[in-house]
Amino acid sequence: MAFTETNTQDGCDELFDLQRTTKLKIFVGLELATDKGQYLCFFEKPDRAPEPVQLWGSNRETPWKADEALPKLKGLGAVIVAARPYDKDFPTPALDAVKQLKLLSAVEVYNPKVRAGANELAIEAAESLKLPGVAGSDARSSLDEIGYGATIFMKPVNSQAELVKALSGHDYYPVQMGELPHLQKPGAAKEAELKKKKKKRRWPR
Repeated sequence: MAFTETNTQDGCDELFDLQRTTKLKIFVGLELATDKGQYLCFFEKPDRAPEPVQLWGSNRETPWKADEALPKLKGLGAVIVAARPYDKDFPTPALDAVKQLKLLSAVEVYNPKVRAGANELAIEAAESLKLPGVAGSDARSSLDEIGYGATIFMKPVNSQAELVKALSGHDYYPVQMGELPHLQKPGAAKEAELKKKKKKRRWPR
């Protein structure tokens, strides 16, 4: 299972410490948000990779430039995967600019949080670039979100270094699993939860 945090790998040591308590293989990556999309970046030794804010300063007012950031991270040893490139819910999606990137190792072609049309365009981009595709659950708020998408590797991947090496090759493929989750409007899930709590509320007699 790969854990990725937006624009940071801080805390990766804690995640790797969990490996001692479970048979589940744990990997850590960085989800870099730029002016031309989001990118999953995996390093052999995440704890030794510099934080993006150390390299380019704050991105609160202006997003980091993909043309500058991606080559830099590639030079530091990262394998880079374009994440949800056609997801227009992201403020600055990559869109067709992803097809001009020559330093990618793969493209995320299935994400259950992204609409079907955006996933299909990502498949076309991967084919255009002659790159393999990956898939993931993109779980954020609940363990119940895990297991809708996965990447199957043809050979065992037992360490962070082996993950980086595997992603640099082509011996893996994306899979969709389980029932496709219903995409709701922003805030719909919270409203449904509040209604559920109101139904359970017990009034004094």
